[in-house]
Amino acid sequence: MVGLEGFHVIDVSQVAGTVRVVVETPAQQTGCRACGGIAHSHGRREVRLADVPCFGRPVTLIWRKRTWRCAEEKCSTKSFTEQHPDLAGPRALLTVRACWWAINQLRGEHASIAGLARQLGTTWRTVWRSIQPLLKSMAADEGRFTNVSSLGVDEHIWHHVSSKPIDQGGRGTLADAHQRADGLLAAA
Repeated sequence: MVGLEGFHVIDVSQVAGTVRVVVETPAQQTGCRACGGIAHSHGRREVRLADVPCFGRPVTLIWRKRTWRCAEEKCSTKSFTEQHPDLAGPRALLTVRACWWAINQLRGEHASIAGLARQLGTTWRTVWRSIQPLLKSMAADEGRFTNVSSLGVDEHIWHHVSSKPIDQGGRGTLADAHQRADGLLAAA
C-alpha cells in the first residue's frame, strides 16, 4: 500500500485531517551489531515521520521500530534499534522519500519551504534541516555541470541600485539601468 519493501501496514486512519499510517517489519532473528551474537527482542518503540502528502492531506508514518538487547555479558552494546536507511535515517523527522519529494517540489514547482512544511504537516525548520544536507551534497557535486555548455537567465535584468552617479564609479539609478536596457534593445 505504501510502497515500503519489507514493511507491513498495521493501520491506516485519519486523525485531525492527517492520514496516519502505522508500519512495522516482520518478526525475524537478528544479530548484535557489535559482537554478532544473537539479539533478543526488547519490544518496539514508535517513531513518527512526516511522509509524502496523500489525498491532499499530510501523512504521518508511524514506524513501530524493533528494539533489541544483546545477551552477551562482555558485549559493550546492551541494546539497539532497527535501522532502515531507505525509509529514514537515524533521528530523522521526514522519510527519505518525503525529503526527495520536497526537493523536487522546490526545483520543479518553485515551492517555498513554508509551503512544503504546510503540505507535510510539519514546521519550516523540520523541512529545512531534513533537506539541507541533501541540497549541499548536490551542490558540491561537480558532475552536475557535465554536458552544460551555457546557462541563461529568464528575461530579467539584475541591477543593484547605487546612489553614486555612473561617472563617479557607481552603477547608477534603476532609471539608468532601464535606459541602458532600452538602448541595447533598440540596437538589436
